[in-house]
Amino acid sequence: MIKSRIEKYLLEKTNKIVFISISEKKLDKIELLNEYKEIDFPIFSEVVLELASNEKEGINVKDIVSAMLYMQGIDSNFKYSKMYKNIIEKITKNPLLAASNLAGDAYEKKLFLDSLIFSRGYNNSFKPDKNLMFNYALLCQEISDQAIDEEKKADFLLESENSFTEIISLFPDFGKAYYYLGYYRLRNNDLENAKIFFEKSIEFGIDLEFEEDAKDNLHRILVADKLSLAIEDLEMQDYASAKQILNEVLNYDKTSYEANFYLGYIYRLQGEYELAIDHYEIAFKANSLEPNLINEMALCFAFLGDFDQSLELLEHAYHLEPNSIEILCNLAMIHFNMDELDEAKLYIKKAEDIDSLDDIVQGCIKVIYNEEL
Repeated sequence: MIKSRIEKYLLEKTNKIVFISISEKKLDKIELLNEYKEIDFPIFSEVVLELASNEKEGINVKDIVSAMLYMQGIDSNFKYSKMYKNIIEKITKNPLLAASNLAGDAYEKKLFLDSLIFSRGYNNSFKPDKNLMFNYALLCQEISDQAIDEEKKADFLLESENSFTEIISLFPDFGKAYYYLGYYRLRNNDLENAKIFFEKSIEFGIDLEFEEDAKDNLHRILVADKLSLAIEDLEMQDYASAKQILNEVLNYDKTSYEANFYLGYIYRLQGEYELAIDHYEIAFKANSLEPNLINEMALCFAFLGDFDQSLELLEHAYHLEPNSIEILCNLAMIHFNMDELDEAKLYIKKAEDIDSLDDIVQGCIKVIYNEEL
């Protein structure tokens, strides 16, 4: 693995390691190490303390392997890396099993960074293992989720994403890695690649619960794509095409906030206020705190002559967004139409204080004050 942004956090863990030479009696019992007298061997400091207190008779193979893997995981460019790899291969029959057990034991003790280091140590030194890499990527994500410091959170999240990307480059048929990369693309609002990754995760095979979730995400991406097309049609004033697309969205999800809002908006523009209200009310059930939606509903009731209902909705919208010129102007005009000129002037003055040059504000001022004259 190349040097990554998380190594600065891993280097802090070197205080758990001390180095001893082959000449020390506690180490010379492992005969296979005799040819490496020119290098120092890493040992966990807790092992040294156990030796000093006679709680431990000597250093064993596991002590050596675990500390070497740990150093490999902390520093991918450590000067004895190649020698440590050779030593591990000589004194243990199965380095992968050893690394997996060490990582698993550390994880069970909730020593998440230690678990990550053991996995990283193996993959830095040996041919990368798919499952160990996958668990490493997940663990980076878990550490990121738990981190309080924003920089640390971002660094481990990036390491996780990079690790999943590396996995699919080495193991292109590993469905689980594509599944998690789909979520990273969603996080970055890259819907096109999120769709590709979720589709590949299903193609290469994942557990049923993950497959169902991937399908749900593909459904949401499809809806988002259709909504984007509908908004483009709205901007081009192609209301027929926009309605067709939005109704297709409702075939997937009848309660979709966006689809109901935009259908309501189209019907309001076309003067079909009761149909507009029907869709706005469904959207309101999904989100009752959206000022723009509430303002739109109020306009429909006003056009139908129900000023009391319109006023009630506008007051609610005003409470949510008191600096909206559009809401303030609509409040002013509702009061004007209800022959409540003092209230009308109060709200139009608030709008004027925000932007006296706004065209809507100026238009309302002319109507209200000309009527008074």
